[in-house]
Amino acid sequence: MLIHGSEHPHHYKTFASILASFSLEDEGIFLISNQEATSKDFAPKNFFLHKLRDIFWDWFKININRYKKNRWDWSIYTENKWMNIRQKDLDKEFKCPPIKGFLPWKPDVVLCVSPHEGHTKYQLIPWAIKQNIPIISIDHGCPLVVFPFGNYRGSMMGCNANAVWGEFAAKINSKQGANRELQIITGTPTIDDIPAKKKLGKRNLKKRIGAKLNSKMVLLMTTHREPLKTHCDNIFQEICERYILDDNIEIHVKPHPVELRNNSFLKIDEKVKIHKKDVDLHALIGASDVIISPATSVIVPALAMNIPFVNLLDPNSGIEDAHLYSPLIEMLGNLIGNVSELHEWIKNPPVHDEKKIFEVFKKVGYKCDGKNGKRVFDLCKWASLNKSVSQWKDFDN
Repeated sequence: MLIHGSEHPHHYKTFASILASFSLEDEGIFLISNQEATSKDFAPKNFFLHKLRDIFWDWFKININRYKKNRWDWSIYTENKWMNIRQKDLDKEFKCPPIKGFLPWKPDVVLCVSPHEGHTKYQLIPWAIKQNIPIISIDHGCPLVVFPFGNYRGSMMGCNANAVWGEFAAKINSKQGANRELQIITGTPTIDDIPAKKKLGKRNLKKRIGAKLNSKMVLLMTTHREPLKTHCDNIFQEICERYILDDNIEIHVKPHPVELRNNSFLKIDEKVKIHKKDVDLHALIGASDVIISPATSVIVPALAMNIPFVNLLDPNSGIEDAHLYSPLIEMLGNLIGNVSELHEWIKNPPVHDEKKIFEVFKKVGYKCDGKNGKRVFDLCKWASLNKSVSQWKDFDN
């Protein structure tokens, strides 16, 4: 298996439990960027060059290969373990133009994330298609709403299957135009660490992320998309101003990575704890007493850890596209709060029935048993044997 981890180093977490699924008879190569992605990694800054690139790609499938070997970290699975290597140390047997070099063998299957952008879209996938190598993609996030800008979810980008978070995500992708039969429900490997986090307990998780043990922890999670960003930032500012002097409440903020890249993160009181880099997201979620955020993928781990979640996007708020959230909110019901309940939930976070949470979680997150990475790996093995991906079945069913 050849695993392409994309230009985003944080995607390593997506593959951790997949890498752990390899056994003695397997072979694998894993490459992922060692530098944080910037916007120019995906599109030329110059408008004319951007359009010219699109024309050459759309009409002729020609694009500049921006692969630079010093940017990518390589690992190879050999002798029942993963080892860091240099590309030049690989046996030169199988030519691979996307990496401007060679592989030790022709892959039986390619696994990737974010097939709609960067080196994966313009180099790896077209090469794999020409080589008749099946390609499996992993949904980089959990789609919850059919957005007008989400058309990229409607294209498989040439992939043979897309491993999705749950039934709800499969339906969203298909409504954007993707083949429903190729949306394979495996659950997301990104939450495979949650069972271990839950065993640690809230007190230990608070210690891990540096939160006060005797205060109620409120986690604010920001967004980068307008007009939602301004709407949410105004609410976050109001929350900070109202509770910053309350010794019983401690406010933590997790900025969206895009805000940090383009320096659009809101300015807030220095007493608020901001987690900008290298934070264990699921430890942060599990340590929280309530999460306040627009509805995003974070709802899935919040449900898995039974953490109250307040959604800042009210379909009646008048914000552009706000009405699109109605199906999601209807499905989640009273398991998530709304803006009118915000302060009540901060002061008295509700405790929801675990059985009801479990039933809703199955729709958006499928399973949280630590085996989702193994399911994706099993799907890849299935595809490598040229079996129909739509006939793959979860080994736990």
